[in-house]
Amino acid sequence: MTDSIRQCLRLFLKLTPSVIIINLILACGGNDNSSQPIELANESEQNLGVNFEVLSTGHTIPWGIEVISENEFLFTERLGTLFHYNNGVTQALAGIPETFTVTVAGLTYGGLMDVSLHPQFTSNSLVYISYVGRNSRMSVARFKFENNQVSELQTIFNSNAFSIGSRIAWQDDNHFFVSQGLGGNPFPEPGAQDIANHGGKIHRLIDTGGIPTDNPIFDGYTQPTSIWSYGHRDPQGLYFDQQTQTLYSNEHGPLGGDELNIIERGGNYGWPLFSYGLNYDRSPVSNLTEEQAAMTTILPIKYWDESFNIAPSSIVKLEASNFEEWNDYFLIGSLAKRQLIGYNLKTDETDILLSNTGRLRDIAQLPSGDILILIDRGSPHADYQGRILKLMAN
Repeated sequence: MTDSIRQCLRLFLKLTPSVIIINLILACGGNDNSSQPIELANESEQNLGVNFEVLSTGHTIPWGIEVISENEFLFTERLGTLFHYNNGVTQALAGIPETFTVTVAGLTYGGLMDVSLHPQFTSNSLVYISYVGRNSRMSVARFKFENNQVSELQTIFNSNAFSIGSRIAWQDDNHFFVSQGLGGNPFPEPGAQDIANHGGKIHRLIDTGGIPTDNPIFDGYTQPTSIWSYGHRDPQGLYFDQQTQTLYSNEHGPLGGDELNIIERGGNYGWPLFSYGLNYDRSPVSNLTEEQAAMTTILPIKYWDESFNIAPSSIVKLEASNFEEWNDYFLIGSLAKRQLIGYNLKTDETDILLSNTGRLRDIAQLPSGDILILIDRGSPHADYQGRILKLMAN
């Protein structure tokens, strides 16, 4: 990269205008591919062109995004800030709970995670967030978002455990799912198999935070709990397919063993009794065989081994988007590979749709059919800021 390109790029990344066309970088003095914050993979194979716009930059770990309209959305910053973007203006919002984070080996966990609109947001103005509070436990809160302000904040669910990652997905107007992840390095953290521990679970709640009467009743309990499924490691993507009434989750494996699961009521998803991955010291997670695990746990519908270590951060299924070749694909953000991954459930094909994106945190489809993606600071190059990009088909 030439000095002129580097200087221009630094200026570009410090700015926070509403829309900056990434291709303007090339006008600063060259066509060095290393100056591109993102590049297209498989263009020759898919005959697909993509344009990019930076909508907001200057962030650290933009974690979750929720679209209000074509030019308006809310997004979270893991370090504790909720932002409102509206027609080119990004504003931090006051009035959300204080959060707690832990940084280990340069990676930050906990904090403010997902944001989600109530399905009847247009009439009730309710927004939901999942976060780790100052007590180091994951909670869910809701508030009204009106006139660009947060009001009537309520904490509606308090868990008894920390959370590495969390997503929210709505089943219907009255019920939502929220995931609560754990991990472990080099060995698994306890808790995923313990119903009394909220870590490593997917919860199902009423929109007021109450426990639905049709949630499962587990052995040793006489009443339903918040827990819908257990035995999870770190499910950072949730997607509820309204047509098929199916809940999908992607999940971090340890060293390899990333998963895509169909989540069933009361299901045990096996962590850490069984995994297709290894502990970080390369020892086996357990001695169970796949055949043995299938007798007592639910195996993933798809897993990726160490040779394709995704570290999945989010999941969405594209429908009627402007990217015809991607429609009906699950789009998965990859932290480890810094790519946009596409998975076709019908053909069992995994494609790298975009490479060199940086650590991709979340994905959303706009009403127009364009796509928004969230990228961590310092990726794919050290001097890049965290940012929100809009992807547009040529």
